[in-house]
Amino acid sequence: MLLISFGSICAVTFTPGLPLIAKFFEIDITRAELTVTWYLIGYTVGQLLYGPLANRYGSKNTITIGAVIEIFGTIGCVVSFYIRSFELLIISRLIMAFGAGGGLTMSFTVSSKLCSHKDNARIISLLTIAFAITPGIGVFIGGVLVNLYGWVSTFYFMLAYGVIILFLSRTLPEVITAKKIDALNPIMLMRNYSNQLKSSVVFGGLLVGSGTCIVYTFAAIAPFIAINIMGISPQFYGLCNFIPVLGMLFGSLFASYFSKTHAPEKSIKLGLKISAMGVSLLFFGCLLLPSNVLSLFLPMFVIYVGISFIFGNSSALALQNSEDKSNASALMSFINMSSAVLVVMLLAILPIHTTMILPLLYLVYIAMGLLWFMLLQLNCNGPINL
Repeated sequence: MLLISFGSICAVTFTPGLPLIAKFFEIDITRAELTVTWYLIGYTVGQLLYGPLANRYGSKNTITIGAVIEIFGTIGCVVSFYIRSFELLIISRLIMAFGAGGGLTMSFTVSSKLCSHKDNARIISLLTIAFAITPGIGVFIGGVLVNLYGWVSTFYFMLAYGVIILFLSRTLPEVITAKKIDALNPIMLMRNYSNQLKSSVVFGGLLVGSGTCIVYTFAAIAPFIAINIMGISPQFYGLCNFIPVLGMLFGSLFASYFSKTHAPEKSIKLGLKISAMGVSLLFFGCLLLPSNVLSLFLPMFVIYVGISFIFGNSSALALQNSEDKSNASALMSFINMSSAVLVVMLLAILPIHTTMILPLLYLVYIAMGLLWFMLLQLNCNGPINL
């Protein structure tokens, strides 16, 4: 759970200090937010590095490499404070992302190697709890540190987190015993990822990405709807935001229990049905009670329960037939995060004037998720010619 949360902790912990960062470097808030944008880009592209690295150096050494890169980037962020260089902060955030981003890919790789695909679905469902808990914890810790010690203290915290990952990586079992000397050869890389593009990994990544898009869309749009349109305070919004978090927690535990006795396909079907029901509640709630905050947050509880079933089971189903689980996990994580980055970039230019925009977007995500699931099922019996 610490490893799979590595990237998200490094993404959000410093965000309470963004206004202070803008003031410190004498820049506007839009430019200060480049520290988030470039991190997401590095986090996404970095996913493709860790499959080949794991095949070449093994899983333990690859996690160590990621931790060292994150530590190096975090030190650069701290130095940027003392020499007052915003450019160094941006570059260092990008380096941090390359390092911390390995946590997602390597978590999938290790769990898929250690477990059968059925047990892997259950394990990833439990790991999904980290997605619900750690961003909120990271923002909370960041807020406390910023208030007490200033924005640079959040990077000292992320430095400590990287050191912990570095230490704990040595306690994990080595799951890749047959090293491939030519795994980092550019021609081999292109060939390996080309082969993965013909597998179920693509549709698995897109299906997981449909759930990730729901989470990122809510994070980007919900504050504007709740605060600007519904008129609640930021403090009350933060309190209400625990309702979807509880949905993710409950859904992850329920999905883990359900996966003990049911195949991943059945779990995904149930997750899509629950999510569709939640989107329907959100649609009618926003239509009939557009000013009621519960019409926003209670349906999100149901939706988050549903997507908890999708995350773990989609990953397990996509990886079950893959012989090269390292590169498969890397490509799946890349496709997943690319979906989120694309959505965040599109939402930045999308006008938000009504509460109905959220259920309408979610209808699109659920429809796309259903399509990816159908294609994933068709493709799980063998490769597809693209």
